[in-house]
Amino acid sequence: MITISLNGEAIKQNGLTIGEVLVLIATQNKVDLEESKQKLILSGMLTAERNDLFQAIGWKATSKGADALNNVIIDSDKSITTTADKLESLAAELKKVFPAGKKEGTNLYWADGISLIVRRLKIFFKKYGTTYADEQILQAAKEYVASFNGDYRFMKLLKYFIFKEKMGANREIEPESELMTYIENAGQEDLNSGWLTEIR
Repeated sequence: MITISLNGEAIKQNGLTIGEVLVLIATQNKVDLEESKQKLILSGMLTAERNDLFQAIGWKATSKGADALNNVIIDSDKSITTTADKLESLAAELKKVFPAGKKEGTNLYWADGISLIVRRLKIFFKKYGTTYADEQILQAAKEYVASFNGDYRFMKLLKYFIFKEKMGANREIEPESELMTYIENAGQEDLNSGWLTEIR
């Protein structure tokens, strides 16, 4: 069974780019890149990237592809030591915070099944570290949902609240986490609210 761990600094120190390293890995393991690309396209994990004139300018991972890649990275990472039972318990509590049923006007549920929420939490811990307590995460979720005052039209689904990848201005994939934002800014909303009340 092959295990590969890559570090951006180590790649740079050896005078290579991530693309060059991946090509070397594929070549070393006798990977047929064209066949692999076609299979990813057929499975809906890879799609053409187009410019404003709808001209194909390359390839990009779909949401399905990005999720699959994140799952492989997370399942390969032994540094995330949080137990399955703890993650399932946290996922169940988070699910209770968000509304039941589907988001209005969509076929999407506010909260996925427990196993899928656990996956998203693993990605969060991989990206931002494992030092955050369950209480911090739950409080952040409660404050986020409460901030919409019952009007949930523009509220993110639970999975996207925890973590989401979006296309940046320079067409690069950028991580986004409302959960991280609320944890880092804990308590600031209350202070601002009090200040606004005073100046009125």
